[in-house]
Amino acid sequence: MDDGYYWDSVRPELCRLFTIVWGEPTVGLNRRQATATVFAMRALRRVLAVDALFKAGLYLESHMLVRAAYEDWLQIAYLLREPGDSRCDAFAQSIHKLDARVHDAFKSLCGQASADKFFGTLPASVAQYVGLPRSQTQALVFASMADECGLRTLHDFVYAYLSGISHPDARMDRIFDSSEAIPVAIIPERDAAQEIRLSIWFCWFTGRTEILASKEFGVDHESFADEYLLPLRAESALTLETCVLVRESQPLGMKHP
Repeated sequence: MDDGYYWDSVRPELCRLFTIVWGEPTVGLNRRQATATVFAMRALRRVLAVDALFKAGLYLESHMLVRAAYEDWLQIAYLLREPGDSRCDAFAQSIHKLDARVHDAFKSLCGQASADKFFGTLPASVAQYVGLPRSQTQALVFASMADECGLRTLHDFVYAYLSGISHPDARMDRIFDSSEAIPVAIIPERDAAQEIRLSIWFCWFTGRTEILASKEFGVDHESFADEYLLPLRAESALTLETCVLVRESQPLGMKHP
């Protein structure tokens, strides 16, 4: 590892995975491949963002992107778990429910006249959800997806952990050094000890997303997990760094290699 940074050694290999399937324009995608591509491109762009944050020592700010990487892994595992297109179709249509929620909230805030002026005539795909109770425009629930994918135990830990740091709280020691009489702002700098946990978590979540996405194109990248991540778990007892290294479960009749 360069200067002791695990991230610097694994990032090129992580990026390489994406180029094998998406290094050239993809055309004629079926619904599942189109869904997989959305998640793959989100994941790759996030790698670039996290790389910049890590190198600047902005670890507090990185937690939100690590959490997003986990959310994407959980969601793609759920969407592609069943054969066929039904879940991917529902995922594509979920944006209409969100648009309806935005419309209704804006109307409540600014009135019908402003909503009509700003949104104009809504497409039928969105209009069918306008005015409905929020229970009928509910997006997928992470805990339910985790239950089905065999990740509920992991979810209860990692999502609470990452959300707790991503949301504002009163823990001054994350942004101020209180060892002095007058707290002094912490100047961000790169630190291998602070980075290792986030880098392992982020690589696992991003790697799982890419592995599941690439399978829709007939490409098997499970060897990335086997070579670069799972040995970290085998080398020692479970730690805060390695406890997330568990695969999603497979539907009956299917097994991980």
